[in-house]
Amino acid sequence: MNNEIINEYRDIKHMFEIKDMQLGDIIANDLEWAVIFPPTIDWDYMRQRPQQIMEQFSMNGYEVYYCNKTQSKTKLYTEINPNLKIIHNNGCFIRDIVPKLKKMGKKIILWISWAKLHIFLDLYRPDFIVFDYVDDFEAWRPYIKPMVEKSHVVITTAKILSEEIIRNYPDKPTIMVPNGCDIERFKPGKTMEKPPDLISHDGPVIIYSGAWANWVDTELVERIAHTFKQALVCVIGTEYGIKVPRHISNLKYLGMKTYYQLPAYLNYSTVCIIPFRINPITLATNPIKMYEYLASGKPVVSTDLPEVRNVPSVYIGSNHENFIEKIRLILEGKIGFRDKETYDWLKEHTWKRRFEKIDKIIKEYVKNQ
Repeated sequence: MNNEIINEYRDIKHMFEIKDMQLGDIIANDLEWAVIFPPTIDWDYMRQRPQQIMEQFSMNGYEVYYCNKTQSKTKLYTEINPNLKIIHNNGCFIRDIVPKLKKMGKKIILWISWAKLHIFLDLYRPDFIVFDYVDDFEAWRPYIKPMVEKSHVVITTAKILSEEIIRNYPDKPTIMVPNGCDIERFKPGKTMEKPPDLISHDGPVIIYSGAWANWVDTELVERIAHTFKQALVCVIGTEYGIKVPRHISNLKYLGMKTYYQLPAYLNYSTVCIIPFRINPITLATNPIKMYEYLASGKPVVSTDLPEVRNVPSVYIGSNHENFIEKIRLILEGKIGFRDKETYDWLKEHTWKRRFEKIDKIIKEYVKNQ
């Protein structure tokens, strides 16, 4: 690489450098296809779409190597299940394991959700590349074109992203596969202890879960807390570039909770919110939190995002006043969670159903080659 390219990719280059160390071997299985997810997000950091889809691959006849973004000099991998391994040293994996997989005759599928990685993909010696186009971040836009061109198929999570690919790359196979949910993990009915953070509060609980970033309408959340003083407004997740306000007594930042802790918080909530600003990022967002909120049996109030419209038990706030009014109606019992309609809808939006569509794509575009 020339110096200009090295400088542009310096933030991720270290994950692809071959280290002069031996970290052991991996016992591969006899499955035909190996799916590799290059370093993007750590396995244990806010369980999202990549982790869910890679787990589905591993449970349905694919060997999966999920490469962590955090690199280790002492450990090559952790086994999650017999078909799913978390790679802790990507450079050694590329040097020592990828050639072994190829020598065994395995076909390698690369599943990419971070377009900036496009320049490193040949290191994995892929037979098929899937670009999972999940977000419209301005910083990622310069890399979309080379990523799409390198891909065999593009999967999108939202209608606006799908329309963009069809418009700009009419010859590129593309299909929309939105996010989903593990209903059974979040569904009420299980015995869940009330989280310690909520024990001392007897009134309504309004929850936002997810990254607290500049696409969250902080002013709206503050207004919610000021309006419903009897409620505890909780923020669960990572602070991404901005801080959760600390000056309002009933607005509490509870920090990060694991995927396994989250169901208890949602089950003890009264209403869940998606208070996003309307901008290019959120217009292209298909929020996983919506599915998890609904699976927990809770009504949702959201700003007017295209991907949450016409979803049962999701109420749209067209502006601050309308958003707050929807919360008020829920707290007064005038509108709420529509049980049968919502769970019937959710059954069609599980990660298992999403994978069935993905598997069909793989079989159509890959296995018939």
